[in-house]
Amino acid sequence: MASAPREVLGDLAVTAFVESSPLFRSLDPEARRDLLQLAQLADAAAGELISAEGDESFLLVLEGTASARVSGVEVAHLGRGATFGEGRVLGAGRPVSLVAVTDATVVSFPAPMIAALAERFPKMKKLLEAVYAGKEKEAAAKLPG
Repeated sequence: MASAPREVLGDLAVTAFVESSPLFRSLDPEARRDLLQLAQLADAAAGELISAEGDESFLLVLEGTASARVSGVEVAHLGRGATFGEGRVLGAGRPVSLVAVTDATVVSFPAPMIAALAERFPKMKKLLEAVYAGKEKEAAAKLPG
């Protein structure tokens, strides 16, 4: 990524955006605060790698668009509010990378933290599983074989 990651905590606009995400709405205030303390904000220029296969991050797209790719094949096009890394959180899935299509800003969270929160908050886990299943179905239709 082009920019060095920076803290989200203290950025009211980004904090409000994260808190309004359907994924994080079911968290209690303490869990949201813990989440925001570990969140990082980063920018990427069009064409730059945002997240490599094997990274241990879960991402929320704040601005711009990005392409989720498996072995170089685009399997999903993500825009504002989209999440990336559900398989990493759930311990499933295939290696996927994320590349900026336009200049993009993402909020990054440690995948293990999201996994721990998903265990504590069943609504969050169900939503992650549903999003993951939809993305896997979409990816299967786009990948050869």
